[in-house]
Amino acid sequence: MPTNEQEDPRTLTLDDDLKLVSIGSPTSIDNSPALISNIYNTEYEKAVLNTSLNPWNSRAFKLYLIVMIGFLNAVSSGFDGSLMSGINAMNQYLDYFDYSGLGKSTGIVFMIYIVGNCVGSFFAGPITDLASRTEGGHGAIFVLVGSAVIVSAQNINAFMGGRFILGFGIAISTTAAPTWITELAPPQWRGRLGASYNSCFFIGSIPATGAMVGTVKMNSTWAWRLPLMLQVIPPVIIISFVWLLPESPRWLVQKGKFNEARDILIEYHSDDGKMNPIIELQLREFQESIETKKAEAFWDYRPLFSSKNRRWRMLCLALMVTKVNGQLAGNGLITYFLPAMMANAGVTSKQRQLVYNFANSILSAFGAFTGAAITDKIGRRKRLYLGSFILACLLAIVAALTANFGEVGNNNLNGANASITFIFLFGLAYSFTYTPLQALYCAEVMSQDMRGKGMAVHILISNCAGFINTFANSVGLGKLGWKYYFVFVGWDFIASALWFCFGVETHGRTLEELDEVFNTAWPARESTRKTRLAAVK
Repeated sequence: MPTNEQEDPRTLTLDDDLKLVSIGSPTSIDNSPALISNIYNTEYEKAVLNTSLNPWNSRAFKLYLIVMIGFLNAVSSGFDGSLMSGINAMNQYLDYFDYSGLGKSTGIVFMIYIVGNCVGSFFAGPITDLASRTEGGHGAIFVLVGSAVIVSAQNINAFMGGRFILGFGIAISTTAAPTWITELAPPQWRGRLGASYNSCFFIGSIPATGAMVGTVKMNSTWAWRLPLMLQVIPPVIIISFVWLLPESPRWLVQKGKFNEARDILIEYHSDDGKMNPIIELQLREFQESIETKKAEAFWDYRPLFSSKNRRWRMLCLALMVTKVNGQLAGNGLITYFLPAMMANAGVTSKQRQLVYNFANSILSAFGAFTGAAITDKIGRRKRLYLGSFILACLLAIVAALTANFGEVGNNNLNGANASITFIFLFGLAYSFTYTPLQALYCAEVMSQDMRGKGMAVHILISNCAGFINTFANSVGLGKLGWKYYFVFVGWDFIASALWFCFGVETHGRTLEELDEVFNTAWPARESTRKTRLAAVK
């Protein structure tokens, strides 16, 4: 059983040129002016410390604007989650398609989007690897077509067809975009930029829920068609600018375009447009990784499980993408079925449900972007196992309060408001804990030669869990009401224990350094061990 963070009693002492001087006890550095914890890769640290990269430089702002185009793919995903949640509370939508808001029919409408995601995932990998990282951005074309079909749907078959196309396109876009951002970003900023990508889900959810607060008063199908029209905005912008985006340097090296890759790194990984140590280190690592990858057959997935090192990596990936904590943490109840949960808490007004839905999106966005901002400062593992435990406690409180104050005709407004408050707190805690890490952690725990195939498995597992998140949740809430929450309470407690026992800490290490951690007898324990690094003058 792994313990909490441990500190290696040894101290690595470096001189001004960051050369190793000695390995000794902490007492040997009592008079040292500098002491840094959690440093494992001396070569990487030397490159970082000898490279000037100002986040306020004009080149940095150019990079920010470029990656924001990639962020829009997460915005598209955010639109769908919140739009369908709110629209499912509108009588105009339910009456038009003769739905009740819960049950199998509604679950199928939500599920068909996941089916599109599953089918799209089979095309996402080859497009991203063979065509190019930026070519994957053309999945926005399918998002645009699917959105147009949904908005103009005159019957449920057309509506579900549009959602299938939408899911297909988003699978391609959201596979290519985080891969491209991760490979384009400077390694010093990869954590923040990678975490910010998934947090942009809420840039789509907030305007979507806000629009529905106003349109719900319309006495026509435009009450739900107008909000759905917002979904065309991100793909239009992506399609307009994808042609101008720089390609992934790693992909260019893989295709033998070394000089082009170097030019892009110089443009976005330096302050002065010149070579620097971090660029030289990256180019060397890119070439070494690509040579390894060329030796593997693209169709053979057995190497993902060929050693203990790799099996533990896949376990960490599985823990995240089942969201053995995301899809199954209970967040699906909040994302898609918040109106039903509000009704269980005693809030039956459609207008008030949508207002609460809007407020929940704002609060969750605050949690996600706060979590993203400090991703490079706090660890992953402790955040995940403590976060899962807190989620279980919050959802249990929601269930208890809803059982007592969620009956129709309840006159205890304080009790009903307490139920809603804890629903919001659950969303805030989930967004802080998981939203920033969902794409980032999966990429971090994969070795370079595993990453492409590992992310393909990530898509498959995530969408399988999505079936539970949509179809089963709809039926479960319809039949069991608040009692159904306890399914996820139990799972969150189990997930907390799994993260504690098997989750590997990736913070404070390069991706290559993690290989040493996964080669140990118990990687989760080893990943919490800290070595103190001192610089002597």
